[in-house]
Amino acid sequence: MDREPFDHVWIHARLATFDPRVPTPCGLLEDHAIAVRGDSIAAVLLSSAPEVRSHRGAVTDCGGKLVTPGFIDCHTHSVWGGSRAAEWELRLAGVPYTEIAKRGGGILSTVRATRGLSEEELFQSAVPCVQSLIREGVTCVEIKSGYGLTFDDELKMLRVARRLGERLNVDVSPTLLAAHAVPPEFAGRADDYVSLIVDEMIPVVAREKLADAVDVFCESIAFTSAQCDRIFSAAKAHGLAIKGHVEQITNSHGAELVARHGGWSADHLEHLDDAGIAAMAKSGTVAVLLPGAFYFLREKQKPPVEKLRAAGVALARGE
Repeated sequence: MDREPFDHVWIHARLATFDPRVPTPCGLLEDHAIAVRGDSIAAVLLSSAPEVRSHRGAVTDCGGKLVTPGFIDCHTHSVWGGSRAAEWELRLAGVPYTEIAKRGGGILSTVRATRGLSEEELFQSAVPCVQSLIREGVTCVEIKSGYGLTFDDELKMLRVARRLGERLNVDVSPTLLAAHAVPPEFAGRADDYVSLIVDEMIPVVAREKLADAVDVFCESIAFTSAQCDRIFSAAKAHGLAIKGHVEQITNSHGAELVARHGGWSADHLEHLDDAGIAAMAKSGTVAVLLPGAFYFLREKQKPPVEKLRAAGVALARGE
């Protein structure tokens, strides 16, 4: 062990290591200490270890409290305008999300409100949302665009996401989700809108480093697999990672598409089939489950969690 002195030691912690070599749930270690040197963990030791007892620097007694790694929320829509609270009554009455969307609600309702806000207004409205995640222990948060659906408004949202990471004590990973819905201006011309994303949005987003990844909503009420394939190909050509909102309402084989492009994650997955599971297992694509969206939308079919586990697909949960 390095004999350089520690700068700070946290003692008497119930430490959740998530180390698979530790046979307890969450890799839990009782009454352990975390020794830090600079901005790195130098050692994890029993609180009674000689190196801990001989430490003469700063000490924090955790008093037996649980200490975990910083949480990551890998799927958020933290930048938006307006409110869709009125839709909750419709959902409680049994109106499906697809019908609400056809009536001009859902995503397009938020689009109208988001377009009407300035960059500063969006930033100020997003700060409390992100701060609430920080209070819950989140140290890294993904933030998607997707409520602007124009060149200027999508970039506006991504600039806000980057600014949140600069101003708040959290790492932010922005994602371009311009393919969230077909905007009203492109009704009946989804292919033309995809061309706007591919030819104009993605090159600028990549050049200005406004996003780390590109996401799509591959679904019967949004974009086809062929359209999403075009977007993914453009994203990869510009060095951006791949994600997908897939298999949420129907099985559109979006998970297989994400996996074929080596995507970081496939999200929602309520209608995922065995072929999609096999493709994700082969590519290493993470399955992101979203129970908040599931219950808010009052869905009935749950994702095939046990099949995903059996296939060895990594699971993550977003809020």
